[in-house]
Amino acid sequence: MGPLNCNADSLHILLRLLASNGIKTKQLPPMDLPADALFNSRSRIAVSQILNLLDWAQEQLPQQNLALDYGLALALHQPPLFSTLAEGCVLLQEDNLLSQLFSLHPENDGETCHIELRWRAHPALPQRLPDTILDVMLAWLHARCLPFIATSHREIQLFLPQTCEQPQRYAAYVPLAIRSNAPFLAIRLPQRLLHVPADPHNLPSLQTGLSTRVSLLISCKAANLLRAELPAPPSLEQLSQALELSERTCKRRLQDSGTHYQKLLSELRLIQARDWLQRRIFNVTQLSAELGYSSVANFSKAFKKWCGYSPSQLHLIPPDNTHIKAAAADQQLCEVDA
Repeated sequence: MGPLNCNADSLHILLRLLASNGIKTKQLPPMDLPADALFNSRSRIAVSQILNLLDWAQEQLPQQNLALDYGLALALHQPPLFSTLAEGCVLLQEDNLLSQLFSLHPENDGETCHIELRWRAHPALPQRLPDTILDVMLAWLHARCLPFIATSHREIQLFLPQTCEQPQRYAAYVPLAIRSNAPFLAIRLPQRLLHVPADPHNLPSLQTGLSTRVSLLISCKAANLLRAELPAPPSLEQLSQALELSERTCKRRLQDSGTHYQKLLSELRLIQARDWLQRRIFNVTQLSAELGYSSVANFSKAFKKWCGYSPSQLHLIPPDNTHIKAAAADQQLCEVDA
């Protein structure tokens, strides 16, 4: 087995993350890097160097979820990698970093797909799957798959081979039902999701080309926390506490990303509503109650403001056009008295 390497861009993302947490370059431990590693993103460096640096940083900042933040940051930095999850399963079994670390073993019974990820032993890495790599991989994988699964979190299960002593720390990164101490690392999801094309309009509108990358990271985590609790979402104060921020800082970070608490919550609710209406999971009355609206009228008003047509007209809109007006919605979208 050859050396386990990756582009130096992965190191640069980690260094920016550490800098945002107060760790400057001059404070870093010695690293055996190529001469151009710090300015050439295509320079090749050993994966073990990054993981060693991540482990060191975690010791300096034991209260931070650095590995999860790093996995999310890596995913946000990358362009779309595949057009369907089925295509992704094929690509992730080919020659890339994930396939060097894990082998994928999907099983499909026609209704449910069970995708097992088995850790590959490598001379440069531990024999047993390290918690650090698990956290990086989970946050990265969820963020990459989000355009396909954003409205189906209730239907997906994550199986972890380790004991999950603090399952709440995954809530901002992988808001799925988690079963720990499983005999395998696996994801179980409805088979239909494998062939659903990626839809960027299933995600809230955030400014991705940010100079303040920390704000985008925080906004994505905020969206995950809200996404998991749409019927009874945390207040802005509770959301800020979950993100370990002051309410003022949380507001500023969301604003830096082109959104605010009420707009983010509204978008997530309406994105979920559109999916459920299209799939006829609930009728309008059931759906308004399921998503925490105080009345059907308030839900219908919010939906029409966002989409440009009422929930009852959704079946008249061609599937490929249901997102067009939603995508062009007013950037100051506010919740209509949910």
